[in-house]
Amino acid sequence: MNIQIIQVYFLLLIFVPSVVGASERSKFHNSPRLPEPMVFDLVLPLGAKKNEFELNTMFQYDDEHKATLMNPEFEYAYADGYGIEFELPTEDFTIDAYKLALQGTFDFLNTSKFIHGWQYYGEYYRHSKELENNLLYIAGYQFNEQWSTLNMLGLRSTDVRSEGHIEELVNSTLFYSYSSNLMVGLEVNWESRPNRPDITLVMPQLHVQIAKHAKVQIGLGMKQANHETFPHAATRIIFGF
Repeated sequence: MNIQIIQVYFLLLIFVPSVVGASERSKFHNSPRLPEPMVFDLVLPLGAKKNEFELNTMFQYDDEHKATLMNPEFEYAYADGYGIEFELPTEDFTIDAYKLALQGTFDFLNTSKFIHGWQYYGEYYRHSKELENNLLYIAGYQFNEQWSTLNMLGLRSTDVRSEGHIEELVNSTLFYSYSSNLMVGLEVNWESRPNRPDITLVMPQLHVQIAKHAKVQIGLGMKQANHETFPHAATRIIFGF
C-alpha cells in the first residue's frame, strides 16, 4: 500500500467523521493552548474553537538560494479542534505553489498538560507540475506556566507522477513564556531525504503580541543543506480572530 492510499484512508477515518460529529465533540477547554512554531506553522493551535480564523504571512530570506520567500495564508476552524488552511507559497514575489492543509485534534488521552492531533497538507508546484503529500502526528506538552513544547513527526511523498520517494519530517520546538505578550522559542526542523543530503534548520525565535488581534514573530537561525551551512532569517505577521 503506497503513501497516497494510506493518506486517503487516514483522512476518511478522521477528517470525515469529524465534520459529521463536530457538534458532539469536546470543546478541548481543559487541554493546554500551546504556541505554534514559526517556520513549520500549524493550521491553528491544537484545540482551536469553532469559527476561529487567522490571516498571516511569513517572510523568509533563503541564503542558500538567494531568494525571498513569502507564504500568505488563511486558516479557519470549521469545528472545535479542526481546521483548514489555504496558502500561496511565493518565491521572489511570484506564486510558486498552491497549498491546502487539514488539521485535527484527537479527543482522547488529552489532559490539562498534554494535547495531540494530526495534520495533512498537499502542495502543488506550478512550474515542475509536482505534487507533495505530507502527513504528520502532532503532540504538545505544557510543563508549567513558562515552559512548553510542541513536536511533529511525519512523512512526505514527493514527485508522485514518476520517481517519487518518501521523506521523513521532524519538527521540535521548545518555548519559554516571559509573559502573555512575550515568548521565546527554539525550533528545529529536520528533513531526511533518500539519495540526497538531509536538510536541518535551527531557528531561535521571538513571539510578540503587539495588539489584541495582532502578533509578530521574528527569527534568525542557521540552515544546513548540501553539506553547507547558511544563515536563515524569517518573520511572521499574524492577525487572529
